[in-house]
Amino acid sequence: MALKHLRSAKHRALVAVIVKARRAAGLTQRQLADKLKRSNSFVWKIEAFERQINTLEFIEIARILGFKASTLLAEMDE
Repeated sequence: MALKHLRSAKHRALVAVIVKARRAAGLTQRQLADKLKRSNSFVWKIEAFERQINTLEFIEIARILGFKASTLLAEMDE
């Protein structure tokens, strides 16, 4: 994955929406990682713009945070 994609405005907007949803759900990065059955670094790397998210991961993250993926995607445009 090219670094420029991890730093793009669209990727930054996607991560911002995930962080906002995680905080709204009252979860820490560690708690979200536990619910995802992933390592703590998985969530940290996403939020630090070091890892891109595939579609299935995004849907799973949204579901665990109590949102529809389509709702979070719509928030990117706001």
